[in-house]
Amino acid sequence: MLLFLKPAPDAKVKVPKNKIATVYKWRQVGVLLSICIGYIGYYVIRLIFTTEQNDIMKQYGFTTADIGMVLSCFGIGYGISKLFMGALSDKSNPNYYLATGLIISAILNFGLGATRNLYVMMFLILVMSIAQGMGAAACQRIIQLWWGKKHRGAIYSIWSSAHNAGAFVCVAVVQLATFMISGSIPAVFYTASVVSSYYLFV
Repeated sequence: MLLFLKPAPDAKVKVPKNKIATVYKWRQVGVLLSICIGYIGYYVIRLIFTTEQNDIMKQYGFTTADIGMVLSCFGIGYGISKLFMGALSDKSNPNYYLATGLIISAILNFGLGATRNLYVMMFLILVMSIAQGMGAAACQRIIQLWWGKKHRGAIYSIWSSAHNAGAFVCVAVVQLATFMISGSIPAVFYTASVVSSYYLFV
């Protein structure tokens, strides 16, 4: 376990008892917003290649089989990642865990925009898929820590909407990049990495 991913120590400064209920509710709102924004960032990265696959085939000369190989690397890596990333998140600081996976994904996505080599793309996607497995695991862990059984179902439902929001933001990113630099595939990937990293500053 990397040192910075270890669980945070107990807080030294305690909230006064008469303020615990109010402070806790506001903290819950902040936590919910942060995991939704964070997971939207994950989804922007996850979907950007799929969104751009037709243009990639046209401009890079890839075939449908080539695109299929790249996307298969993600599916295989993500499936394997889900097996152990959840267990690892239980032993980590979920906030840092969520941010680390997003940083790695954004950097690798930036690399996707910088290359036209099929095999490099396959490698980057494979590694990215492992980092992507950190997102859901961390968010689910945070929900378990901050909400009791009575409210978890509702919170999971709200957080799950980040999937749809991520798809919307992904399309918006493509439109933004196309507007700024028409026809530039690298610009789309770079913009996606920058937008998805917004969570780190929240």
